[in-house]
Amino acid sequence: MRQSLASAVPFVVLSCLPWSSAQAEALAGFVDAYYLPWTQLKVDVDGSEESGDVEGDGYGVKGLLRLTDQVAFNGEYQRSDWDGPSKLDSYRLGAGYYWRYFGVAAEYINQQIDSGDAEADADGAGIFLRTSWMGTSNLAFTGSVGYVRLSDSGESFDGFEFNVGLDFRITRNVGLFADYRSTQYDEDAGDLELNDARVGVRLLFGV
Repeated sequence: MRQSLASAVPFVVLSCLPWSSAQAEALAGFVDAYYLPWTQLKVDVDGSEESGDVEGDGYGVKGLLRLTDQVAFNGEYQRSDWDGPSKLDSYRLGAGYYWRYFGVAAEYINQQIDSGDAEADADGAGIFLRTSWMGTSNLAFTGSVGYVRLSDSGESFDGFEFNVGLDFRITRNVGLFADYRSTQYDEDAGDLELNDARVGVRLLFGV
């Protein structure tokens, strides 16, 4: 079940809200292909020498499919490769309800970390409040804040996630975006933080 879900996720993620109320009526969805020029994993284990951080790069694909003016499904696949053998495969699949400037979305989240010596497979859910508003006729400012809770082998960890970004429309069907996302998990043994800078191309359809 998890594998079939994971294989479907890359084709469909939530990034921003409509450009205007008129465009929202025509917007059917978009697909983003992006690069992570910088990604970071920070670990703070209480009283342990394992604390520290690693950096690297990565790539991903995300998208949104709008069913009505207010209801949409979203998905994301992202791969982070940190210095050394460590890597993270992250999958998200969700749905949301949107107004003109705000939206509420819930997502299933699966994160698979491979450090070379050990592997971890955590999954759970997140709930997010998202916003988007126009700075100019072609430039939108986006942001979101949410709460994420995952579990792995009976152990749970949770925390807040923040995202800020810019979306720029080049033509009717092509755009660019850049954003920064930080997810901060708390657990009994210590803290875990994931930070990503992402830049990519957006292809819009149904507009």
